[in-house]
Order: sequence, then structure tokens, then C-alpha cells
Amino acid sequence: MSLLVAEGISLSFGGLKAVSDFGLSLATGQVQGLIGPNGAGKTTVFNLLTGVYRPHAGTIRLDGRVLNGLKPSKIAAAGLARTFQNIRLFGYLSVLDNVRVACHLRARMTMAGAIFRSRHHVGEERAIAEHSMRLLDIFGLADRHDETARNLPYGDQRRLEIARALATGPKVLLLDEPAAGMNPQEKNELCDLIQLVRQRFGVTILLIEHDMGLVMRICEHITVLDHGVVIARGTPAHVQNDPAVIEAYLGAPDAGHN
Repeated sequence: MSLLVAEGISLSFGGLKAVSDFGLSLATGQVQGLIGPNGAGKTTVFNLLTGVYRPHAGTIRLDGRVLNGLKPSKIAAAGLARTFQNIRLFGYLSVLDNVRVACHLRARMTMAGAIFRSRHHVGEERAIAEHSMRLLDIFGLADRHDETARNLPYGDQRRLEIARALATGPKVLLLDEPAAGMNPQEKNELCDLIQLVRQRFGVTILLIEHDMGLVMRICEHITVLDHGVVIARGTPAHVQNDPAVIEAYLGAPDAGHN
């Protein structure tokens, strides 16, 4: 069953077509990759899916609900969360508070409850703190919950960003180059973490990534973009042998070269 579906999505900036007739079908529980050369339009697709940009044509549906025209906060509340290529933590907040902030998307607090510290308000705050600590424990960050987020090592910041996205309770998690800047050991740990996230949280994952080894290892299906157009889609084995994909990454062969 398709959980996230994009059909005929197009976006132009002036006379430049950033994305043209893009389509995607993400099945429940799947880990799918979105790849392509630099400038292919991958992050633009993420921005379209999450409401940062509005498509000029086409439809985006999450679990049957049309997302077109919704604000990013409403799309997140509908169950679509993301991380960013350039980490966007609340750097001056603590590790714990970064996750707690995300949990408030599902909170049912009122202004009066906050002012008068009602029993419901206090209980919900306690539940949020406990849930946040459980997430940090899963991601190996519980012992650093009081540290300022910007002081964490790079790999830990990446894990915290994923934990924060999960705190919103998503149906679909979009990961934008989560392995960027990681060393080989951290990339191996990331692969294990992504599999853990899918199994433990039952979340469906769409992944942008330049590390082809990582993509081929964890993705069941891959969509390939080039200049905003889908040029291939299929299993990792199919995609990596597709002539159009090889040409997009390596260039067309020189017919005059022997």
C-alpha cells in the first residue's frame, strides 16, 4: 500500500524548470532512495513534499490526504518529518530540549494550563520529558541530555536531528544526506540506526544520499533524478546498471575515443 504519493509534480523558478513531472510512490514500511548528481533537484523535491515550496502542478498525498497548499507545520502534524543536509538543530538549547520542542507538536496544552500549572499540564510535561529521554537513550545520547546541542560531535548532532524528527511521531521520515561529513565507521553505525528506526518505530523512510554504498545497502527501491527529471527507478541492482544513470554520473562516452 502506498503511503506517500507524488504525481506530476513540477516547479519552476522563473524560466528554470527545477522539477518536471516528478512522480514517487513510497510503500508503507519501505526504505527508498532518491539519488542523482549535484543540482539534480533532490532537495527541491524534499522542499516540495514538506511545504517549503508549493508545486506549480501535480498532487502530493500522505495516507490519502492531499498536502498541497499546507504549511510545513501542518504537513509535519500530518505525519511527514524531515532532517536537513545542513544540520538545523537549536544549537543553544540542550540536547533534551531539542527533542522536547519537537514533542510539543503532539501536545494538547493550553495557555491557561501553562500559566496556572494545571495537573494536566504538569503531567503532559512530565510525559514529554520521559518520552524524550527514551528517544535519547535509543540514540545513545541520554548521558549527554544536559549538554548544549552545538557542542556535540558531528555524528551525534546527526543522530540528535533524527531523534528530534522522530519525536514528532511521523509516518514518513525524510533524511537529506544523513551521512554527509561522516567517517566510514559513523556511516556503518548510521546504516544500523536507519534499520533500527524503521523496525522499532514502524516509520517509512525516503533517503537522499550521495554515498552509493550506503544507498545500495539499505534501500529497497531507488528513484534517480537528473536536471529535475526522473531518469530511472527500480531496485538497486537495476538502477546501478542503467545506462541513463551511468551517463548522468559519469558523462556520455566519447564516440571518437578508442
